[in-house]
Amino acid sequence: MGFSTSGAVLVILVGFLLAVSAIVPTVFSVGAETGEAFAAQNDQFRERQNTAVAIESFEYTDATNETDAIVNVTNEGATSLSVTMTDVVVNGQFYPTQGVDEETAVVVGDAERNQSDVWLPGTHLEIEIVEDRTDDEIGLTGNESEDSVRITTKRGVADSAAITT
Repeated sequence: MGFSTSGAVLVILVGFLLAVSAIVPTVFSVGAETGEAFAAQNDQFRERQNTAVAIESFEYTDATNETDAIVNVTNEGATSLSVTMTDVVVNGQFYPTQGVDEETAVVVGDAERNQSDVWLPGTHLEIEIVEDRTDDEIGLTGNESEDSVRITTKRGVADSAAITT
């Protein structure tokens, strides 16, 4: 081999090494991020599988043009939930527990920790819905088979129940 052949091989080898040095870190970075994404997805799936809520009761109490409703819910799962990330829907009317005021819903608390956002497994949560409307404006039909309440958690786990008046 002459000098020109050796020089050409050396130039090609250096070019190949530069190309590989740019590609390899990118491939490892993409692989690591993909692995982290799969791990996060598995964690979310496991949390969803370990989450369960059950509506124990839903009661309306009518007091002089102000309709109060009390929803009693139990965290039956194995994971802690956020009280403010739990939503209530009554006959299609949405009542958020995040940023509540006296016109929508009041979170009374659970048996263990009244002033906390953490809703522990096995504990009871009572949500009081306060409105300045009559039953007709809320949309109550008076027929228990048509009136319903739905509780939804942050992870999308929900429970529904018929309203008993």
